[in-house]
Formats: sequence, structure tokens, C-alpha cells
Amino acid sequence: MKSNIFFRTVLFSGIILAWSARVNAQSEDVKKLTAIEKRRYDAMVHQDTAVLKGLLADSLTFIHSSGVIDNKNSFLKDIGSGRIRYMFIIPEKVTATIDGNYAWIFGRANVRFKLAVMTGVIDQYISFVEVYHFYHNQWQIVLCHNARIETNAPYFNNTVPQVTSGSVPSIY
Repeated sequence: MKSNIFFRTVLFSGIILAWSARVNAQSEDVKKLTAIEKRRYDAMVHQDTAVLKGLLADSLTFIHSSGVIDNKNSFLKDIGSGRIRYMFIIPEKVTATIDGNYAWIFGRANVRFKLAVMTGVIDQYISFVEVYHFYHNQWQIVLCHNARIETNAPYFNNTVPQVTSGSVPSIY
């Protein structure tokens, strides 16, 4: 009887230890993934297409809040040429999940950008979801989908800091 209790205790302890090691490893991967996300935002703001080229998968689909869809080449071209100029991207309420070689991040962000064809800046409060793929020993974004959060939406929270200046309608 004592050996049975001992065996169960050892087995249970081993399971708990293995589970906690997996959770700890995943939380480290989540930290790495959110650091990559911050690096991507910084590269977008600084028009660093060399960094972006490595972070974006060749199969990238980037859906802007207006519904405009870019691929990797068109997105890099727009940023590199200054057609779109991000002034800041401030994420909030971000959640990251990893499942094998895929991961997804979702949250909200305050974004300010300017289009070359317009004189003013555009301020948006958006929700986003991004899908990453671990490929050739690195995480690359394969999908980004943004949606503007309207102030009259039932879930809009007025206590969340939002971009307030800028009156240009959302077109991008």
C-alpha cells in the first residue's frame, strides 16, 4: 500500500513538474513574440523596411482597418516610399497565444499615421489580430487584420486612453 502511495506521489509530482516546465517555456516564447511585435511596430514607425522584410512572411496578408488588403511587397513599398507614414502605434490589452508553430496576438492600439496623398494625420483606435508562423527558426507574421473601433460601439470604453486629435475620416 505504501509503495502504491509513493508511486502515485512521484507520478503526480512528475506530471506537475512537466506541466510547469511547459508553461514556463511557453511564457518565455510569449515574451519573445511580444518583443518581436514591438520591434515590428518600431520598424513601421521608423520606416525600416530592412527589419520589416525579415519579420514579415512572404505570404503576408495585411488587412487595414479600411478593408484595403496588402501583401508583403505592397506593404513594404508603401512604407518605404512614404505613401503611408506611421507616427506611433501604442498597443494595449494585448494577449498572445502560442500553439506549436503558430501563434496569434490580439488586442487594441492607438495608431497615428499619415498618407502621402493627404495633408492631415489620421488617428484611430483599433482592434487587431495577428497570426505568426515559426518558420526557419524565427517567428514571422503571416496575417494582420485591423478594425477601427467606433466611439458608438457598445463595448467602447471611454476610460481607455484614445487618440483624440485629428479629424480626417478613416480611409486606410
